[in-house]
Amino acid sequence: MWRFVKPALWTFGVLATAGLAFWLVLAMNIPYKSAAAPDTTPETTSASTTAPPPSGPTMDTAYVTDVRPGPDDRTVLLHVTLPTCVEVPETKVADGNDRVDVDVRFRRPGGGADCPPAPTDVPVRLRTPIGLRPVFVNTSDSWGQGPGGWRRCDRFLSCTPPADHCDPRWIGHLEARAEAEFSGTTRACDQHWLIHDLQRHSAEPPHRVVYRWAGDTWADFASPKGGGCGEILAAEPKFPTALCKDLAPPA
Repeated sequence: MWRFVKPALWTFGVLATAGLAFWLVLAMNIPYKSAAAPDTTPETTSASTTAPPPSGPTMDTAYVTDVRPGPDDRTVLLHVTLPTCVEVPETKVADGNDRVDVDVRFRRPGGGADCPPAPTDVPVRLRTPIGLRPVFVNTSDSWGQGPGGWRRCDRFLSCTPPADHCDPRWIGHLEARAEAEFSGTTRACDQHWLIHDLQRHSAEPPHRVVYRWAGDTWADFASPKGGGCGEILAAEPKFPTALCKDLAPPA
C-alpha cells in the first residue's frame, strides 16, 4: 500500500508548491503580460503646435534710383521705391567740402504687413549749396552732375574719370565691361593705344584685346592670338609698332 501512497504524496507536494508560488506573485503585484498577445496600443501624440510670434519691424536700406535737383541749391531729391506703409524714411547726411554722403534707411513694419511698393522722393537738406559736389548714397552708389543733369557715376571711375587713360581705374572699368572674373595684365599703353590681356575665367587662357581711345572710353578693335604686331597692324595700320614689336603671345 505504501507504494501507492508515496506517489500521491509527491504529487500533492508539487501542486502545493506551485500554488504557493502563484500566491506569492499575486501578493507582490508583479504585472503579468502574455507573450501571445503583445501590447499594440499606439502612443498618443499631441496634435497642437505653438504658432511663432509675429516678427517685429526691421531696418532696411533704401535703393536710390535717381537723384534730382531740389527747389533750391541746398536741396537734392533722392528718388526711391518704398513700401506704402512706411511713414518717413530716415536719412543721415555728411555734408563735406568735396562730396556729400547720404544714408537712407526705412523701418519695415513687422507681422507680415501687406505693403506694396511705390516710388517717392526723399528731400535731403544741406548746410551749404550743393555746387558740383557728387552725392554718395549708402556708401556704394555715387551720383554727379553733368550737362544733362544728374547721372549715376561709374563704380571704378567715380564721378570724375582720371585724366591719365592708362590709370588702373580705366583698366578696371574695361575689365568690368568685359565681365572678367580676375584682373588681367596690361602689356602696353599710351594715351591713345592699349594692349591688355583679359583673364575672364580661371579655367581659360588669357584673351588679348587691343584698344584705341575713343574720346571718353577705351574701344576694342582687335583680338590677336599671336605675338608681335602682325595681327594688330592688319586691323589698324596706324597702331605704333613700338608698343607691339617685342610682344610675346598671350600666356
